[in-house]
Amino acid sequence: MRAIGYVRVSTDEQATEDISLEAQHARVTAYCVAKDWDLVGIETDRGFSAKDTNHPGTQAGLNAVRTRQVEAIIIDKLDRLARSVVDLNNIIILLDKKWVAQ
Repeated sequence: MRAIGYVRVSTDEQATEDISLEAQHARVTAYCVAKDWDLVGIETDRGFSAKDTNHPGTQAGLNAVRTRQVEAIIIDKLDRLARSVVDLNNIIILLDKKWVAQ
């Protein structure tokens, strides 16, 4: 299965904690290795809050879904992708529509 990873931090403080980009990257990579999935890339957003999904990395990952370049989006924690129930619902609808693993 082809997958794309997504990692995000909103503050410099988060960048140095357990939620750092490097820590998220390592966990996303380890998950794909454990599942024997092809991780085609990891999109990164640094300094963006999860108030919406209008970030370069988020949009690149969702575009990979829209164009069927991947069958899965891998995240470390749900709040890295979205905090709004409406945004999360819209993402789930897109994933279902494109038959992407959740």
